[in-house]
Amino acid sequence: MHIHLDIIGGIAGDMFTAAMLHAAPELKQPLFEALEVVREQTQVNYWVEDTMDKGLSGQRFHVEENTSSTDHHHHHHHHGEHRSWKTIKALLETLSIEDQVRQNAIGIFQLLAQAEAGIHGKSVEDVHFHEVGAWDCIIDIVSASWLIVHSKATSWSCSDIPWGGGTVVCAHGEIPVPAPATLTLLKGFNVVDDGIKGERVTPTGAAILAWLSPSQTVAKGSINKVGYGFGKRKLPNRANLLRATVIETSDKREQLDSQQICVIQFDIDDMTGEMLAIAREKIREQRGVYEVTESISHGKKNRHINTFTLLTSPSHQDSIIEFVFNHTSTIGVRYWHCMRKVLPRLHHKVTTNDQQYDVKTVRRPDGSITSKLESDHLHNAEMNYQSQTALKSQIEANAANEHSES
Repeated sequence: MHIHLDIIGGIAGDMFTAAMLHAAPELKQPLFEALEVVREQTQVNYWVEDTMDKGLSGQRFHVEENTSSTDHHHHHHHHGEHRSWKTIKALLETLSIEDQVRQNAIGIFQLLAQAEAGIHGKSVEDVHFHEVGAWDCIIDIVSASWLIVHSKATSWSCSDIPWGGGTVVCAHGEIPVPAPATLTLLKGFNVVDDGIKGERVTPTGAAILAWLSPSQTVAKGSINKVGYGFGKRKLPNRANLLRATVIETSDKREQLDSQQICVIQFDIDDMTGEMLAIAREKIREQRGVYEVTESISHGKKNRHINTFTLLTSPSHQDSIIEFVFNHTSTIGVRYWHCMRKVLPRLHHKVTTNDQQYDVKTVRRPDGSITSKLESDHLHNAEMNYQSQTALKSQIEANAANEHSES
C-alpha cells in the first residue's frame, strides 16, 4: 500500500486527518475511540464535517476547546497555552494508546522540538511549544500518528510544497513564512511558489511530512481510494485542500515494495578511530539515514582509507551531505539514486517471562514468516538457548496471527 499526498492548498495536522478519513471513512469510528484517552485529559471536542471548496467535496477535521466561545474558525496560531517538550513527552508516554501510535507521536513531536531548539538556540529539553503545545495540536498529531499506523501504508510520496511567503504573527511576534521551524523540517523537500501568500504549511504539517520521509515518486500500482481534506482558510484561485491517494501496490500475497533511495559515499584517511566513531554515530542519527556501513582499504601513499556508504531518503540527501561535510574531514562526496526492494515490516511487542521485547517480522514472497528481536533487546536479553528458542516460536506464532488478521 502506497499513499501519495498532493499538497494543493497546503498541509496541517487537521488537513492530514481529514484527507485520510475521507479516503478511509471506516477508520473514523476507531480513531475517535482511540482519541477518547486524550479527551479525558482536557475539555476538547472533535468532529469531521463534509464540506465543499471551489466545487470539490471533501472533509474538514475540527478540534476545539469545549468553552462557551462561539468562534468556530480558529487559526493554527490561536492559543496562548504552552507546554514544554518534556511535559508533552511525559503525557504521550502515559497515554493509553498503541505503542506504534505512541512511537509516531513522540517521533513527530521530537522533530518539532529539535527544529525549535535549533531556531531558538536552546537544548531540546528546554523547548516550550506555544501554538503547538495546545490541545488541538496534540490531538492533530496523535490522530495523524494513529492514521499512519492504521492506513497500513508501507511507503509515501508527496508533491512539491507550496512556499506561501509573507509574514504571520505568533507568540514571538511577526515572523516570516514559511515559519523558521517549518523551513528546518522541510529541508530536502522541493518547494514551489504558486503566487498565493500566507502560511501554507504549518509546523505540525511539516513535522508529519518529515516523519513520513516521503519520496517524490508515486509508486506503481492501481488507484484504490482518494480523500480530500480541507483547511479552514479560503484561497483565492484554488481549493485549500490536501489530497490523499491510496495506491494498491500488491495483490493478496505479500509483495516486494520498490522504493527510490539515495546512496551517499565518501572516503576518509585523516581522522582518528575515536573521531570516526563519533562521526559515524552522529550520521546514523540523522533524519532520512536508513543505514551506515564502513569498509577499509588502501589508498595513495599506502594509507588506510575508511569508505562510508549511507543509504538515505532522496528528500533528505542535501541536508545529510551538508551534515557529512560539517562533521567529518572529507572534502568530496559521491551520491546516486537507485531503487531498492524491501519486504513490509511489522513491528510489535512480545512478552515472555515478564519481559517485553521489540520484534520485527516479515512475510517472505514464498509465504514463510521470519522474525527477529531488535538488536538493542538482543544485547540486553540474557537468555539461554532454550528460552531463545521458546521466544522465537512465540514470536512467529504471534506474527502468523497478525498477518492473517491483516
